Amino acid sequence: MKVLQTANLGRSVGGISGSIRYSLYDTLGTEVSSSANTGIYELGSITGIYGVELNLSPQFSGSIVWSVTSAPSVFATEEVKIDQKMARYIHTGRWTVDSSTNQMVFFQDDNTTVIARYNLFDSSGSPSVTEVFDRVYSGSV
Repeated sequence: MKVLQTANLGRSVGGISGSIRYSLYDTLGTEVSSSANTGIYELGSITGIYGVELNLSPQFSGSIVWSVTSAPSVFATEEVKIDQKMARYIHTGRWTVDSSTNQMVFFQDDNTTVIARYNLFDSSGSPSVTEVFDRVYSGSV
């Protein structure tokens, strides 16, 4: 799932996007993505507000930690709120029933990026799209 994360590191560190890094940590504090600079951009000109678009699993739960590798040393952290984004996408994005796979498919609000699939079953437990009685989460893309 695509998730936009931003950090206001302060105007004093504006214009140095090459020196900005981020790492991802799970809820137990274990680093799950080592320090990276890929995809970081600055909002505006010399604002010190940086952003990055992450592609995370909908099951991810944790935080992003921003750091500046040049002086002055600055850090910022924020919780990555996938569950809220997922709920928004489920309510605002398109969904469709795929009769070839017997699945309900949910999309982000761009209406093209698949975020979840549910297998559909009839009352006897057989795959079906005509007499749907149950849906079972089959995973996200």
